[in-house]
Amino acid sequence: MKTPPLQRIKPEVRAVPGYHLKAYDCPVKLNQNESPFDVPDILKVEILKTVGERPWSRYPQPMPTDLVEALARHVGWAPEGLIVCNGANTLVQLVLAVSTSPGVPIVIPSPSFSLYGLYASIFSGRVVPVDLMPDHTFNLPAIHEAIHRERAHTVILCSPNNPTGCIVSNPDLEALLKHTDALVIVDEAYGEFSNSTALDLLPRHPNLIVLKTLSKAFGAAGIRIGYLLAHPNLVREIIKGKIPFDINVFSHAAALTLINRSDLFRERLTAICAERKRVFDALRKIDRVRPCASHANFILFEVDNADAVFNGLIEQGVLVRNLAGYPGLSKALRVSIGTPQENEWFLNALREVI
Repeated sequence: MKTPPLQRIKPEVRAVPGYHLKAYDCPVKLNQNESPFDVPDILKVEILKTVGERPWSRYPQPMPTDLVEALARHVGWAPEGLIVCNGANTLVQLVLAVSTSPGVPIVIPSPSFSLYGLYASIFSGRVVPVDLMPDHTFNLPAIHEAIHRERAHTVILCSPNNPTGCIVSNPDLEALLKHTDALVIVDEAYGEFSNSTALDLLPRHPNLIVLKTLSKAFGAAGIRIGYLLAHPNLVREIIKGKIPFDINVFSHAAALTLINRSDLFRERLTAICAERKRVFDALRKIDRVRPCASHANFILFEVDNADAVFNGLIEQGVLVRNLAGYPGLSKALRVSIGTPQENEWFLNALREVI
């Protein structure tokens, strides 16, 4: 008897749901943590000119050396300890691909970015979830306990955490790093919106891996550029699993231009953080709305009926993220920080729906 084709797919893959995001047509789109500010036109012109001058018939560089060096200068780390990939989530996949053996324990706070658990399961790792505190911050004693109880192989921390916005401080992270030899991946996709980064810990901790992206603070989600920072010895092994030529000529030119003009984005960062505070303060004044303090470019807030409020906001032309299906977040929604006009539309719509 022939084996059904689906039986050729690993049971670990068939057992987990895929990553899905339903499309809605709303004039105010605040559901994907995107920057409300596009790349400045002056940089777009420069990028398009650069791309137009490059031969499209040739493969891009296997590893774009000039971009690696520019990113290394930007963060103050050795180029030998840096990998550029097609998006930061691809880097999570890359690290797990080269490090995960069947059944190894991977500690992940819960809830967090759903792709961590999905990738860990695809590579046959054993996910060890650690619930957040009731206020949706990291439960550090429980993380420590899970690492030692399970003899963790890998730990994945999103800081600021998606979708709750909490961070792990450097003293807390260093205490964790000192007491485990597990690989510790810190995803700082939203790091520029906080006053915290693990980059200063890299020289002292060879098991630390930090992930960054140009998607959020640089407003360049469309070019899909993320980068990894770790000890050069670790990078030499991780990079063996990287797909060659994955950075196309457009993304290469765009990323290099943006990182060389990072000064143009500081004012925008300040504006987004100021709007985050304004929106948070406004949410606290709305009856039956309970916002969580955030260090990212989004705010998680709880309501009495998340599904009803989510649908009511859509009727008002505002799309947020419904988190009711996440563990521990049955009453939660998440709103990205948009322009002042978009944020005001959202707040007025929420008041009307509530």
